[in-house]
Amino acid sequence: YTRISAHTDVGGRFVFRFRPTEKISVEDNMIIRNRKFAETDFQNNFRSNALSISYTLSDQFSLFGGFSYDSFLAEASVTFIRGTQPRDVFWRDQTLNRVWQAGLSAKPVRNLGFTFSGNFIRSTGAGEISGEPPYFGPLTWPYATGSVYYDFPKLGRLAIDLQRTYYLEEVVPGNDFRANMLTVRWTRDF
Repeated sequence: YTRISAHTDVGGRFVFRFRPTEKISVEDNMIIRNRKFAETDFQNNFRSNALSISYTLSDQFSLFGGFSYDSFLAEASVTFIRGTQPRDVFWRDQTLNRVWQAGLSAKPVRNLGFTFSGNFIRSTGAGEISGEPPYFGPLTWPYATGSVYYDFPKLGRLAIDLQRTYYLEEVVPGNDFRANMLTVRWTRDF
């Protein structure tokens, strides 16, 4: 069976860009959406906002940072005419995601440079059906990359990258992992 009914869908989007100087840039993007079905017991709400700020001091040094947030809520219930108990089923998916990010790029001398960037993701909420244990829940996932490089004139760039991450789930810890990766790269443009 497909549940079809009239519904109300109200939403909006807001984008803000501000550049007070040539060196500083600020951007914000927000989305809001609400849906509700008239004849059935289903509704969902979505909120999202992302803010980023960048600062370029010179060709040798720049910084950026940002924060994003999104929230999702969906609720519904259905009553089955036949079948085993419970025939009244209620489900709720609720998720709240936050991502913090930052980075910098520095080139202290002509051919030598450093970069660093990282994200920290935290997700909370749970997906539940009629009081059963949740099938997903809170998680934490930070990761970062640091690089040092040297440009050899006419030959290319030698870079060494170190990446570090871990992933932790509170409901299904069997998916957890940790990783370190060291990469040596040689690149050449032609």
